[in-house]
Amino acid sequence: MVNGLLGIGAQGRPVVSDLIIAMAVLIFCIILLCAGLFFLGLRFQKVCQEKERYDLIAVQGENIWLDYTFSPQHLVVSGDIDQFTGFDTLDMMGMEVYDIYNWVNEEVTPIRAEIRNFFDSGEQFFKADLLLKRLDETYAWYAVTGTLVKNEKTKKNKRFVMRMENVDSQMTQERELTEMAENDQLTGILNKKTMEKKIEDLLECRPDNGNYIYFMIDLDNFKSVNDNLGHICGDRVITETAGKLKEVFPAKALIGRVGGDEFAAFSEFEAFDEENLTEYMDQKGKQICEALNEKYTHGEKSVQVSASVGVAAAPRDGEDFMTIYQKADKALYLSKRSGKNCFNLYQHSAAED
Repeated sequence: MVNGLLGIGAQGRPVVSDLIIAMAVLIFCIILLCAGLFFLGLRFQKVCQEKERYDLIAVQGENIWLDYTFSPQHLVVSGDIDQFTGFDTLDMMGMEVYDIYNWVNEEVTPIRAEIRNFFDSGEQFFKADLLLKRLDETYAWYAVTGTLVKNEKTKKNKRFVMRMENVDSQMTQERELTEMAENDQLTGILNKKTMEKKIEDLLECRPDNGNYIYFMIDLDNFKSVNDNLGHICGDRVITETAGKLKEVFPAKALIGRVGGDEFAAFSEFEAFDEENLTEYMDQKGKQICEALNEKYTHGEKSVQVSASVGVAAAPRDGEDFMTIYQKADKALYLSKRSGKNCFNLYQHSAAED
């Protein structure tokens, strides 16, 4: 009778105890479930925040995505490309994939050669900075990062995925700071220290058949300009000289102000032979003298400004900067002794006398 009231189970255990155990297990499971849902919610919130952060960065960065498959040739371009194409997505097959290079200013970055060399190198990751041309003819800098995927069996290139991020603001600021450090503040051309460093670097990497010519230029009668016409006019002579030298030499030539009224130009020339090299140096020497020969006037006073020029070439006259510099300086001294407003190429017998 008592056992019936207490509810004895078949195994001799009270039914109430089974219920208590079952409820405890249920409560424990509910607690675990709630904890799991709580942490899952936190994880979901974190993922949402990360996605939101990524989306904000992506919008700010103006990202462009390129997905290229090697065989068959297939290129998909997406992202912020409407400013370059007018479309949201490009899907190109075969030879038309090479049209993407039309966006790039390859004078700044020879990207075709860099990409080709990268594909042949066996490396996995690619980086470069590109200057891209928009539909409105303006340019913007983009930082490129890419990953190359190879076929696991054949080890051949299978897929290349790139991201191009707009870094124009950052690059512009960096370039402005670099220009402030490297350029002469009055003229905007290279300063003495930068000019010499760049020349040294070029001479160290000079190709076997390459010729570099160093032109040392000293203005005649510049002191008379400052004394008689004033320093404002003197600054004008300096800035105009820099501008005229830019017109004489090709865009890739180095042009610098290496002293108060002293300038230098460093130009590469692929000569057929010694005679052809001499003709080029004569031609540029004459152009410099003609361009810088000008009368400056202020009120009733005037000063005739001209230039004396000394020229030396690598490797003909030497292979390092200091040797070339010294020989061009000797040729310049000969021009000064010869009556100014002229140029002289370095020649051992004449320059040493």
